[in-house]
Amino acid sequence: MTLKKNLSVFFIFSFIVLGTHNANSQTVIYDSISKQKVALIDVRKTYERVIDKGYASIEMFEYLGNYYYKDKDFQKSKLYFDMLFKKYKLSQISKKSIDLYKTL
Repeated sequence: MTLKKNLSVFFIFSFIVLGTHNANSQTVIYDSISKQKVALIDVRKTYERVIDKGYASIEMFEYLGNYYYKDKDFQKSKLYFDMLFKKYKLSQISKKSIDLYKTL
């Protein structure tokens, strides 16, 4: 992997781990079988916070664009797809995201 990709992965992992401490983006429940705590992390909120702080990746923009498209929030979907297509080359973006963007 390239240095740029390694840094992206590092930042994504770091902010996901740091984001688990925010009560707004996670819910703690107890597993019914093992009776251990399990944290349910809201990936959407975590990715949005990471992007707001200036860190981003293709995967984050695609995830958010696809998430909001499926949720029928086409305005937010277009927002994240616009960011994706402005920042990255067409050859780097998945065919699914390209197809969804064309429908907006």
